[in-house]
Amino acid sequence: MPPISNDAATVDLDPYSPDLTEPGVWDVYETARAAGPAAWSERRGGFWVVTNFDDVRAALRDPQTFSSASGHRIPTDGNQRAIPIDFDPPLHTAYRRLMTEALSPARVREMKPFLERTIADLVDRFVEAGGGDFVRDVALPLPLVVLTELVGFDTETVQKFREVTEQMWAGLAADEEEVDFTGARARIYDLMRAEIAEHRASGREDFVTDLLDAEVDGRPLSEDEMISILATFAVAGHETTMNSASTLVHLLVAEPDHQDRLRANPDLAPRYVEEMLRHRSPAQNFARRTTCPVTVGGQDIAEGDAVLLSLAAANRDPGRFPDPDRFDPDRDARGHLGFGWGIHQCLGAALARSELAILLWRLCAHPPLAAAGEVRWSGLQGGNHLGPTTLPVRFGPACSEKG
Repeated sequence: MPPISNDAATVDLDPYSPDLTEPGVWDVYETARAAGPAAWSERRGGFWVVTNFDDVRAALRDPQTFSSASGHRIPTDGNQRAIPIDFDPPLHTAYRRLMTEALSPARVREMKPFLERTIADLVDRFVEAGGGDFVRDVALPLPLVVLTELVGFDTETVQKFREVTEQMWAGLAADEEEVDFTGARARIYDLMRAEIAEHRASGREDFVTDLLDAEVDGRPLSEDEMISILATFAVAGHETTMNSASTLVHLLVAEPDHQDRLRANPDLAPRYVEEMLRHRSPAQNFARRTTCPVTVGGQDIAEGDAVLLSLAAANRDPGRFPDPDRFDPDRDARGHLGFGWGIHQCLGAALARSELAILLWRLCAHPPLAAAGEVRWSGLQGGNHLGPTTLPVRFGPACSEKG
């Protein structure tokens, strides 16, 4: 469907294009920003791209106007039903409350000793090996191990998460304009169905077993609802942390002076985490559909239009973050949209922040890291997730001493 205004600014942006990767993805966002606060893309059935920080945040805070019920990925055709992100209140509220029990601040504090042991084990083994592929050896195993403790997934199940998630993204990245969400999700849903069956048989105490007796709106959860909730934990629970951890280490390797600063003052770790989330935004874009006519940045948008809210572009809005393309842990990055905003803000934000800070603290206890090969990046997986797929690093003398 074309935009309601024939003189609307346009941009050629397909969120599933393999060209949307480092470093060119940032040029695409800048082109969209230069086109206007809301620019129209004809791709995937047509949608608006919103890049201005204030406009993106305002939309995220207004679920009555910018609905998630048709799906959080382009195209917003109603075929996405991931719990809780593809729902509006009041059902979203009920689902989110149920899932928050596994990620409460008290639960995150309780898990800190486990996180410290897990991260120490992964990093120390990585050091003993002299380095390797940080994605494969540390960034991916970390969230998978955490999911066994947090949710109660079987160890053998979580080992399959990356494979089936990559297959899911590949299914969404086909050249055709049609996007098959149902087919893409099939294998990970099968894994969740098997987890539910195993927990029904064993009855061991964990979040999965709790779901078997959980209620929403005064009724028991259906198995399909349980599967969707667990699939959200499985995908979001490992993908974003994996990308965040590897992106953070990539930034430290690319600018070795930051490693010296962190080693001298490990208390700076949270600032590095927040600036990475702003500067690289591992989760980059979320779609909405308008429930009524609305104006964004002077551009009229019709009721029922698809809108892509670019968190990544908003986090590099020079009107909100001066010199936004520079990685600067000394800047005030508070209020960034790296974890979203409003009712759909990332459920696991506190856990992810804790994992990433502990990871930096542990790395500071070892010799500096240096590049040991070419870093390779994903495209926008599912039109959203971005991070290194291969990050070869080694331990050695301080990079600042090598000239």
